[in-house]
Amino acid sequence: MWSKANPGVKEASAERGTAVHYGMEQYLKGNKTPEIPEEYGDFWAGMPPILDQFTEVLWAESPILDKFDFTIGADDVARVWGCDDQGRAWAGAPDIIGVVGNKLTLADLKTSVKPYSRKWPKDFEKGSPEWRDLLGGHMKFKKTCKQLAAYDIAIEQTLGMKVQQAAILVSTPARTQVFKISRGFLNCLREDWYKIVDEYYKQIEEIGESDADLI
Repeated sequence: MWSKANPGVKEASAERGTAVHYGMEQYLKGNKTPEIPEEYGDFWAGMPPILDQFTEVLWAESPILDKFDFTIGADDVARVWGCDDQGRAWAGAPDIIGVVGNKLTLADLKTSVKPYSRKWPKDFEKGSPEWRDLLGGHMKFKKTCKQLAAYDIAIEQTLGMKVQQAAILVSTPARTQVFKISRGFLNCLREDWYKIVDEYYKQIEEIGESDADLI
């Protein structure tokens, strides 16, 4: 419904995200002057100083170390995978795994025309433009936190490494935001993710395989 009401926005967002992610990958792999389309220059401008904080890079869209090449699928996409204690699995493609401040860090890169927000927008009038913008940014922040939890578990199970912290990097035209996620918060987010996995698989069981194939 949202896509129908906002034609072309989803596609433009995907194109922008692809361009900035490509720049991030190239930069972390040694190309300090990646080709960024002019229309995305404002989104890229704040990224290099943040990416420079990674003193060592193990993964940038795909593994840097040859020993992790087994994660690259037939479609050339590198993924990590995990499962809960009942063997219910998921898989995903992390953006960055590297070292920042001597800590193994998992980072996810997002592009957005509006900023993300760690806090609920309680300081603004409900329904105001500022409130709506920050509410949207808060919901995106919470969603990305759950995504990081899924990667966190999968990295440990697939690569045999436990990250010490995580970060959400948000590229906007005005500025680049960095949200740090502690190891303790990641542990709490893991429990949230396991609940999502449980609910997902229960819904699949309720739908039934034949019905699921029609969706």
